[in-house]
Amino acid sequence: MKTKSGMRSEWLRVGSVVFPLFLLLAGAVPLGIAGCSKQGGQAQVEAKKTTYTCVMHHQIRRDKPGDCPICGMTLVPLEQNEGTPKAAPPGAGQTAPKVEKKIKFWANPMNLGQHSDKPKKDEMGMDYVPVYEETVPTSGVMGSGTPEEIQGLAPVQISHYKEQLIDVKYAMAQIAPITRVIRTTGRFAGGNGDFASLAGDFAARKPLRATGRYVVADVYALDQPLVKTGEKAYVTTLSGSGPRLEGRVSLIYPYDETQSRVTRVKITLSQAPPLEIFANVEIEAVTNPKLAVPPTSVMDTGTHRYVFVQTAPGVLNPRPITTGFEGDNLWEVTSGLKEGEKVVNGANFLIDADSKLKAAFADTK
Repeated sequence: MKTKSGMRSEWLRVGSVVFPLFLLLAGAVPLGIAGCSKQGGQAQVEAKKTTYTCVMHHQIRRDKPGDCPICGMTLVPLEQNEGTPKAAPPGAGQTAPKVEKKIKFWANPMNLGQHSDKPKKDEMGMDYVPVYEETVPTSGVMGSGTPEEIQGLAPVQISHYKEQLIDVKYAMAQIAPITRVIRTTGRFAGGNGDFASLAGDFAARKPLRATGRYVVADVYALDQPLVKTGEKAYVTTLSGSGPRLEGRVSLIYPYDETQSRVTRVKITLSQAPPLEIFANVEIEAVTNPKLAVPPTSVMDTGTHRYVFVQTAPGVLNPRPITTGFEGDNLWEVTSGLKEGEKVVNGANFLIDADSKLKAAFADTK
């Protein structure tokens, strides 16, 4: 049987072994927790990736680019959460705070006029899409000191998602020939013994001779400077029957009608025309290559004209321009643009309204 002194010495011996182990374990536990927390946090950061969605079917979510399985439209990035780098550069001190976009409201993807102050679903079960506040510097507002044509306008920032949502399109300022179709009426003439053929040759001071059938078309004073010999023309009968015949302007008669100021031109046909009297005529007046943009890109106030130029991805700036010859598909730009610049060519009025709203709100600040 052990005495009290023997038991005390034995407890002291056990304590001398257990206590250091306890201290060792107590120090290892926080280190393990910190390590797990660091690894877990890093895994959480690395897990945040770009989410892609469809502008028409917002319930579609993918972690990589592609096409919508419902409508086939290209998926656009919905949200970009970039993680912090794994290793901070040497000498790096405090990390910059993360800037997050603030959600203004949620909108119905099928009816953008329906808003909600919190996430919800519509009658079809589709999720409302978040609409973020966009920051446009007030210093870019077109106010005093800017050209009169764009006063009251502001630069517009637009995301790729919104570009697809409102179907924004772009056109390139390019150097190309500009075509305008001059539409008028004429009469079939020519043939053996035809008086019109002989009179035309006499007026042109040419030897009188019988020629094949052709068309004499009327060109009014506004279009006279645009018509030149060699330009392509198309002729159809006034009744609309028969084929569409192709020809060329071969002669501009050196006289006009005193009362109506109409100049007559001769159009030589490449095919045998029908035996009719009157014809519909289309003359393609083509200019030399000029710097031009589509007319749908130009905002016309009646006294001024301007376009929205893409100066950076998602940044549209209003810019005044002056135009020259106006064709059917292209308008000449005499100043304000350079070749290769991109201008808005679709959803112009939505962009213009957004620009005026931003300028108006900036003025009230």
